[in-house]
Amino acid sequence: MEIIEETLLSSTIYPCVLFVDDEESLLASVRRILRTQCILKTCDNPHEALKLLRRSPDQFDAIISDMMMPGLNGVEFLAEARSISPDTPRILLSGSLTETALREAINKAGIARVLVKPIPAHAILNTVRDIVSEETGEIRPSRLMVQRMRTALKEDHTVVFQRRVDAHDFGIIGAEALSRFPKLQNTYTLEEIITGAEDHPVIGALTFKVLDYIIHHHDAFESRFGTVPISINLSPHSVADSNFVNSLLDFLSTCRNLPKLEFEITEQSNLAFTAEFQKNLPRLRAAGYPVFIDDFGVGNNSMSLLRKGHFSGLKLDKSLIARLDDHNTIDSSFVEWVTQAAHQLGMTVVAEGVETLDAATFLQHIGVDELQGYFFGHPEPLPSLN
Repeated sequence: MEIIEETLLSSTIYPCVLFVDDEESLLASVRRILRTQCILKTCDNPHEALKLLRRSPDQFDAIISDMMMPGLNGVEFLAEARSISPDTPRILLSGSLTETALREAINKAGIARVLVKPIPAHAILNTVRDIVSEETGEIRPSRLMVQRMRTALKEDHTVVFQRRVDAHDFGIIGAEALSRFPKLQNTYTLEEIITGAEDHPVIGALTFKVLDYIIHHHDAFESRFGTVPISINLSPHSVADSNFVNSLLDFLSTCRNLPKLEFEITEQSNLAFTAEFQKNLPRLRAAGYPVFIDDFGVGNNSMSLLRKGHFSGLKLDKSLIARLDDHNTIDSSFVEWVTQAAHQLGMTVVAEGVETLDAATFLQHIGVDELQGYFFGHPEPLPSLN
């Protein structure tokens, strides 16, 4: 038996795949191609693969198995895999498969796809991507990262706050709550952690964890920042989930001594255009919570969301602001135009990633309302109150 430990990729949204085949030449080819695009484990023995699955039943986004293997054929293996991890898509490789055998594979093992051998590794990769994709075409979050975030929320999560200032006088008028995972960030970047789990219900659990932290540290927050609003990030996945929004609004309605809250929702997801998202977003505003488009200008959805009219404001992405210091006329003109357009729609404009006085002065000059960035302070923990 041979298990190749996963290659940890720079992007944890890549699928985690278990590949089982007793043909070493195919395994070698698969390793060369897939391990640069997947978190890959290969195994040449179906019995050993089942032991691996029992140890980590929720780790894999897809399971691929050859049909003809000694001791246990592919249908038998995938049927057992189905009983261990029923929600994981299963793919069968076969040189030939009769209609009867195909029917048995579907009924017994619940396979999602049959691939006919010989098959090039890149075709297997395309099938994996197709199988584990949502209807939007986006790769689902890595189960490995979801599992690690669940663990981190219990024992490895804290919150820091970064101030937002008035662009006119640089006085503090708000703060953004930002999650940190001290141990997990020794292995992954913060962006990898959030991106790897943001399209899974666990991201909603993170929101409630942040709210709980804010409620229990309200006095320490006011001691450090005063009575200013706190902005919290929401995933489009959460907003598109009516059950989550119901739970969130019910929870907030029962909280006493709650600081003023604002929400930020990234524009980098097609979920923002679903009917559920468009129905739920106004509910947040109707309940008295301003909602901002976060990371505005970095993706393809910025202008489309601006036209929807459900947002209280937008936050210009830090990548746009960083280029202002290079005296990039295209970016500076775009930032100025967006600011004017947003104001015509009655929206507040916040610039993120402000790191120099020159950038702050320019943004002040063109009418941006609020500024946030290292020039005004790094994200910081709350003071301990005895």
